[in-house]
Amino acid sequence: MLQPFALRGLLIFCLLVSPPFLTFQPDAIGGMGIAHADDGGGDGGGGGDGGGGDWRGWDDDDDDRRPIPPVLRRMFQDFRPTAPKMQAPPRQRAKAPPPESRKPSSPRQQPARTVAKIENFEPREILAIDATPAVLNRARSLGFTVGRTETLRQLDLRITRLRTPANQSPPQSLRRLQRRIPDGDFVLNHVYRIVAEPCPENRCYGSKLIGWDRTSGSCGRGVTLGMVDTAVNGQAPALAGQRVANRSFADDGRSSSPTHGTAVAALLVGSAASEFPGLLPEAELYAADTFIGTGANLRTNVLLLARGLDWLLERQVSVVNVSLTGPANRLLHVAVNRLHQRKVAVIAAAGNGGPGAPPAFPAAYPETISVTAVDQLLRPYRLANRGEYLTVAAPGVRIWTPGPRGGQYSDGTSFATPYVTAVAALLRRRQPDLDAAGLVAELRTSARDLGASGKDPVFGWGLVQSPVRCD
Repeated sequence: MLQPFALRGLLIFCLLVSPPFLTFQPDAIGGMGIAHADDGGGDGGGGGDGGGGDWRGWDDDDDDRRPIPPVLRRMFQDFRPTAPKMQAPPRQRAKAPPPESRKPSSPRQQPARTVAKIENFEPREILAIDATPAVLNRARSLGFTVGRTETLRQLDLRITRLRTPANQSPPQSLRRLQRRIPDGDFVLNHVYRIVAEPCPENRCYGSKLIGWDRTSGSCGRGVTLGMVDTAVNGQAPALAGQRVANRSFADDGRSSSPTHGTAVAALLVGSAASEFPGLLPEAELYAADTFIGTGANLRTNVLLLARGLDWLLERQVSVVNVSLTGPANRLLHVAVNRLHQRKVAVIAAAGNGGPGAPPAFPAAYPETISVTAVDQLLRPYRLANRGEYLTVAAPGVRIWTPGPRGGQYSDGTSFATPYVTAVAALLRRRQPDLDAAGLVAELRTSARDLGASGKDPVFGWGLVQSPVRCD
């Protein structure tokens, strides 16, 4: 490769032999990039990357000057030195991020998928009760998606599911519908949860405390019960061979976790020969599995509950056990009232919100019989709700029930409720025409008064007692 001094000699030779009318500009060599590199495209206007530059050898304003002959241009290009690029002064260089801040290119990472927490209503859903086509069309014009309409024949109700606009919460959507369509009837699809807690103590006492007198193994024969709860495991030792019909009301027909429902069902109709003898082992039980979700999101909602209650009416049950709680909802109230009109007693858990909790539903509806819990020493369960809506108390602390690993001790108004359900079922069997008011009167008359004299917000009318023998 030619050194700079050799190139200069060659250049001088070319100038000596070139025609006399050619005049070479002194800064042409600088334009070739021999002495410097123009990293950023400087005043010369050309700017290759470190070597080309533009040829500024000729002043276009001077007509006497002509471009460098092609042969000479090629010669300069062929013998261009390969000196490394020279660094521009710091003030001329663009600032680059420090090496440690440069992140290697990689595929865009998707955010981790999280499980949405279910609040006290189903997300993106409103229910329309007995909506006319005109009402549904107006809801559609407001941005709601009109879903399937379900006909609950026994309850004489038509429920249409509306999907809310993406930018509105269900409460906002409900208020908007109520404001814009005042002749419509809309409710949130409220969520209800089971009310139970594990109890780490010894086996319990239940039937003895309420004076349950079982004189034969045929206790409960001829009684038809209903319950809305989680799924029931009919293969559990306490329920194997028992008369239990379990049906899921989830959209996909999938059964929910059976732990809670199996415990409640065993308290009602568990085999007399099992480790978990039920109060009415010979009764027929229709168990409506209205629950969906898993873990902390295990819940039912008002539409699922309405489906289950409609089915129980069709099965002609006399009493329904409801060991779950949630907020007030007009659709739920309508459904409970329809059962009330058909003389089907609804026995509901008062809730485990604690003494200062607001009323829980459906227990707080006047058509239901609300059940709180006490322990073996007749003390109120520490987490039980209180209020004037309580009807009676029943054993609900340290109750021995089936569990995933055999037996377990459980607390909660969920487990107090079956004791009252069993008593109410016997009363209804003896007196088929007994309405809700008459049933409450019977429970009140036979109850063991606790706490303040008469009805009080801690125990209701007192501890339930069985006024009849189970034979």
